[in-house]
Amino acid sequence: MNQKENVMTIKVSGMTLRRKVWSRIFARVICLVFAMAILFPAAALCGPDKLIDSNEYKDKDFHKGTIKDYTDMVKGDRVDWIWVNSSEKLSEYKIKVGTITNKSDSHSKSLVESVRSIFTSSLADIAGSKGTLTAELCITEVQNYAPGKAWIPFAGGHQMQAGIGIEMIVRDQNNKMVAKIRHFDRRGMDVKDAAEEAADHIVNYISKH
Repeated sequence: MNQKENVMTIKVSGMTLRRKVWSRIFARVICLVFAMAILFPAAALCGPDKLIDSNEYKDKDFHKGTIKDYTDMVKGDRVDWIWVNSSEKLSEYKIKVGTITNKSDSHSKSLVESVRSIFTSSLADIAGSKGTLTAELCITEVQNYAPGKAWIPFAGGHQMQAGIGIEMIVRDQNNKMVAKIRHFDRRGMDVKDAAEEAADHIVNYISKH
C-alpha cells in the first residue's frame, strides 16, 4: 500500500470514528430526554396546580377578594382556581346569588348590579333538587378595554379586551362553605361582556361537578 492510500485510509477511519462518537452522544441525549420526560411528567411542566404556588398569587399586584384561605385551591376545568367540598356535588343544588362585594378599582354601582343580574340569570340554569345554595360574589379586578395593547405580540388581540376578576364562595343553608371559585375572564369592549364570559365558565364548571 503506497503513502497516498495510507493517508486516504486514515482519513476514512477518522471520519468513521467521528460518526460513531456523535452517534453515541446523540443516543445518550435521547436517553436523557426520555428519562426527564419520565421523571418530570408533562403535567408538571404546565405550571403549578395550586394557587399559592402560582406566579399569579406571588405577584405583588395579586387582587385579593373575600376568600380568606387560598391554600386548598387548585386549577379547575375551564375556571382558574377551585375548591369544592369532596362530599358535595354542586350540580345537584339550585344556587342563588347572595351578597356582592366590589374590591376592584371601579366603583360603579351599575357594574355591581349588572354582575348580579348576569350571575342570577346564568345560575338559574342549574336546577338541582337537593336544596338551595347561596353564592357570595366578589369583584376582585376590572380591566377596561385597552386598544393600546393591540401591539403586544401574539396576545394583543386578547389582552386589549375588557376583563373582570370574580371570586365566588358557595354556602349551604347552615352557612357552611361548600365551594370556592376564583376566575378571571376577558371579552369584548365592555366589562359586562367579560362578566358574561366569566359567568358562563363558572356555571359550566358547576354544572359538571
